[in-house]
Amino acid sequence: MTHTAIKTGLIALTMAFGIGAAQADDAGQNEVAVFLTIKTQDGQRDALVELWDAHLKTQAATNPDHVSYVFAVDMQDPNTAYISEVYATQAAFQANTQSEWFAAYMTKVGPLLAGESAFAMASPHWVK
Repeated sequence: MTHTAIKTGLIALTMAFGIGAAQADDAGQNEVAVFLTIKTQDGQRDALVELWDAHLKTQAATNPDHVSYVFAVDMQDPNTAYISEVYATQAAFQANTQSEWFAAYMTKVGPLLAGESAFAMASPHWVK
């Protein structure tokens, strides 16, 4: 993946995760859930896990706005990982995606990915 492709992917990811200003006003201070399916190049999932451990694990563990965070590896597909996050607010989610540390992580992880990650956003009904 080229530097331009990584930067384009980062911009697309943060824009896709974000919602429009009018929607953000409507969302208020409600929690927001994010679900990612990440596909890596063949044999690169372990490298993805290592980068996640080095760059995102501490951020997730210490962020009080992360209500819930799950990072999991697929039990059947050795090139797939999943992330499920619940943020306290839409603003907290947007702050994470626009942070310098997230951009640095995306730059490092970009070459390991096999295309764009599949993602969805939702309003949590119940979280434990």
